Amino acid sequence: MQVLIIGAGGGIGQALVQYYHQQGARVQALSRQQVSKLPGHWLQVTDYTEASLQRIVSQLQQPDVVISTLGILHNDDFMPEKRLADLNWHQLQQTYYVNAVLPILLLQQLLPILPKKSPCVWAQLSAKVGSITDNYLGGWYSYRASKAALNMLLKTASVELKRTHKQLCLAAIHPGTTDTELSQPFQQRIAADKLYTPAQSAERIATVIKQLTAEDSGGFWHWDGSPLPY
Repeated sequence: MQVLIIGAGGGIGQALVQYYHQQGARVQALSRQQVSKLPGHWLQVTDYTEASLQRIVSQLQQPDVVISTLGILHNDDFMPEKRLADLNWHQLQQTYYVNAVLPILLLQQLLPILPKKSPCVWAQLSAKVGSITDNYLGGWYSYRASKAALNMLLKTASVELKRTHKQLCLAAIHPGTTDTELSQPFQQRIAADKLYTPAQSAERIATVIKQLTAEDSGGFWHWDGSPLPY
């Protein structure tokens, strides 16, 4: 099996590379920086710009599975907004770009290497808080909205690509709260049994992917394999 991991430098990304490597898959990986502690694999460093991806795409092998872990919740400049008054252009723009715009442009740029006549899963990590139906707590404005936009973009692409890539499944997957840099500022409020290691999340994501077929394309999935509402 040929697997492409996008965002291989993050906690879940590294764990996915390790998991698939241990399973005997041929792993290719994209990351913004070199990752020296990953096991043997083919790594390309990219800034994810169109020019960079065009340079890389011709060097990639046709994948059976693509998993993108790209996403942002906070950085040195901002934290999730709790109130309407906290909204600001910079945070909205950055969050939408990383969580929604960049993933769909990655699909656009890498579409030429996706198989048209054999099964393939393109999985993008999303978040349960991106569910409009399931939003009962409010807050986290830009993160929630950007993940909802991501889900819609993937759903829309799945409708189009069913015509050209009949065995392709596009999937948004909620990995659960994982012990990574993204969740660290919020972990004190999470029960110990609800905070998962990157290795746990990687295995669960891979298990969900194994169960997906082309008929599931456009779906939004919980880490346990159950469907989530948009």
